[in-house]
Amino acid sequence: MTRITSIAMVLGLALSASNANAENLTATLGLQNVNPKSDNGILAGANARIEDDWALTGSIAYHFADNWSAELWTGLSKYEHDVALDGLGVVGSVEHRPTTVGINYHFKQDGSFRPFVGLGYGWVNVSGEQSKGALSGTVLRGDNSNGLSLKAGADYYFNDSFFVRGEVRYLDFDTDVTVNGGYVGTANVDPIIYGISLGAQF
Repeated sequence: MTRITSIAMVLGLALSASNANAENLTATLGLQNVNPKSDNGILAGANARIEDDWALTGSIAYHFADNWSAELWTGLSKYEHDVALDGLGVVGSVEHRPTTVGINYHFKQDGSFRPFVGLGYGWVNVSGEQSKGALSGTVLRGDNSNGLSLKAGADYYFNDSFFVRGEVRYLDFDTDVTVNGGYVGTANVDPIIYGISLGAQF
């Protein structure tokens, strides 16, 4: 059984056991930073460094019980990162759009301040690769990625309908890199994603 199948089964079981009295939807629109970890692996024999970037994100969540919700989160615009190698500087850039599905546990359902934690599975669509500097003129490519996602955050409700959210998540994101069709290494991005969003409850 694949990890994707396992996540789908968990979501299905959770929804089937939902409390009908707790049904509601929330949606968010935010600005979040994808900040890759400091050690991004070895590419073409050199240490790689991947820069961070900000982009618009959005989510929709179904609250199926008093303390539980199922959430879909995605980048509404693409992230773009410069890629640098020791001794060569910036050698390329890459775009990507992350998407996760998961389950959140909300510690408190009454009052204005409502913290939560979550576990999910993420997919990253890699596109728009461009070679630069020492690699100019070559064909640079990165594979799509998928892996587990962890998150924590809190909502502050202004009233029954609107809230502001601060959150941070970890995304397992590794991509195999090729230059002119030849494998040159795996970029270990594994970013921390953080930011702030405005939300509405329906």
